[in-house]
Amino acid sequence: MNAQATQIGRSQILMFSQDSQASKMMESTFSSMASYQLTICSLEELGVVNGAIDPEAFDIAILDVGDGSVLDDPDFLRVRNSLGKLSVLFISDELDQQHIRQLMKLDGEDWLSKPLVQRALIDTVNTITQRQNSNSNKVHAVVSCGGGSGGTSVAIMMAYYLSRRRKRSHPTAALFDLDFSKADVGAYLNIENSYRLESVIGKSERVDLEFIDVIKKMHESGFSLFSFESPQLSYSELGAELILKMLDLVSYRHDHTVLDLSSYMTRWQPTILSAVDTVTIVSGPSLPSLQRAKQRFKDISTLRNSDAGIRVVTNRLKTGLFGSQFGKKELGKLFDPSILTISPDEQHIMLEAVNRGILPSEVNQRSTFCSRIEELTDGILEEVM
Repeated sequence: MNAQATQIGRSQILMFSQDSQASKMMESTFSSMASYQLTICSLEELGVVNGAIDPEAFDIAILDVGDGSVLDDPDFLRVRNSLGKLSVLFISDELDQQHIRQLMKLDGEDWLSKPLVQRALIDTVNTITQRQNSNSNKVHAVVSCGGGSGGTSVAIMMAYYLSRRRKRSHPTAALFDLDFSKADVGAYLNIENSYRLESVIGKSERVDLEFIDVIKKMHESGFSLFSFESPQLSYSELGAELILKMLDLVSYRHDHTVLDLSSYMTRWQPTILSAVDTVTIVSGPSLPSLQRAKQRFKDISTLRNSDAGIRVVTNRLKTGLFGSQFGKKELGKLFDPSILTISPDEQHIMLEAVNRGILPSEVNQRSTFCSRIEELTDGILEEVM
């Protein structure tokens, strides 16, 4: 038995069952799924009080009460209490009314009757673990104000900085490209994903955590990448349903999810922008781009009923005697300086990064653009954590 489960990105399940058939079925189901790690314990092991079982090391406990007789065992009741706030899924044979009432008092998240149906078991565990983690995982939207503003580069570097190992943790991060007309993120990083999302439009039952694990790509720096060229999604009435379900699953799987939104409006943008934890609006240096950023700031603030969590990046700003478009003073009249990040024009670094399919920081570790986005990301982390 390994009761201290610590594998990153996998939901940890603690299971007790005296029914060999049900136990084998659950073990077979979850051992074949990369998204779960199953730990099987006896009632005696669960009752040990010397620290052998740490409830905080698990995401969910599955307790099989059989015909209900175990509910009359004081040891079982002590075990249930020892699990504290850990979410519990009860399973059982058909119970009489007395045992049903006893079970209801044990404050379980859900209850399934045997014989177990595999799909129902998986869906129930998915629902419980997603609900449990929905408040801890953060989602960050990056909104570009027109082509060439550099929003994709900002999103890539945010995902990189969010996925870096810190003193006491190694957070998981994902970058989801929501401009399906071009799949620019994959092109920038030279990571092609040939999967066609059109094949699952209107088939939401196929979209689960296993599906997400199968279609994702990994960047060598450690963040997951979801970038697909599937233009039909932008026009399909069922496209929004598919995208929102995928986002729900991707954000559940990762501590931080960065969304690179398209510069044009889509069916799912209002729903996403109203729900994410932070929004970063990226503007180019031209007056039309800055004016659009100001309008997007106003529109998104109205959508969210607040301007909290919204930041602005003015990107590719040229400086010098003859090359300056706008200075800090002029930009400060458009946006509150406390939410504004000004990034210089480093076209040679960006061009080399795109041509080689690498991060700008790999081209030049002293890149001012990268330093500014790192500072921006650190500020976001301080706000949401």
